[in-house]
Amino acid sequence: MRSMFHAGTFFMAITGLCMAQTAAAQSVAEPRSVTVTPFLNATFGTSNGLGSSLGIGAAIGYDLTPNIGFEGEFSHAFDVLGDNGNADWSLTTFSGNVVYHFDVKNVTPYATFGLGYERSSIDVKVPDPLALLPTDSTELAYNFGGGVKYPITDRLLARADLRRFQANDLAPDHWRLYGGLSFWVKK
Repeated sequence: MRSMFHAGTFFMAITGLCMAQTAAAQSVAEPRSVTVTPFLNATFGTSNGLGSSLGIGAAIGYDLTPNIGFEGEFSHAFDVLGDNGNADWSLTTFSGNVVYHFDVKNVTPYATFGLGYERSSIDVKVPDPLALLPTDSTELAYNFGGGVKYPITDRLLARADLRRFQANDLAPDHWRLYGGLSFWVKK
């Protein structure tokens, strides 16, 4: 129920921002262009009070119009258990996302929503034969969030992004903050 409230609030904010855009502003997204974005990320705010983790990822995007784009993304968080020496818990996400770019001058904020899979893998260093812990899980997950893109050169953008990932069962829900560089492959 709480996640539905978060999603509803998020989409109401997007609608408000869409109505407030000005005609003079221009998105950095260019129609029929392809971008590749490698990024570093931090995963935090996991369900069940787990820890945070550093990670890596990459995204490939296609901007259909100056406002609408699509993106495929891969991300890996190394260990959301943090300093626990007995176990490591990694998260890997694969998702397809719709990206809406807002028309704002000099910097382009965007909102995104996507569906995909979250792979959760627990590596226990000294397993207890009597414990019935799941070690791996692949689940359906959705994500929503947003970020900003800022042009550095005519072929390079700086990008920052914050998203919430919600899995359907055992994999932990979490927030992910990332920073990356987007390279225009086809412009």
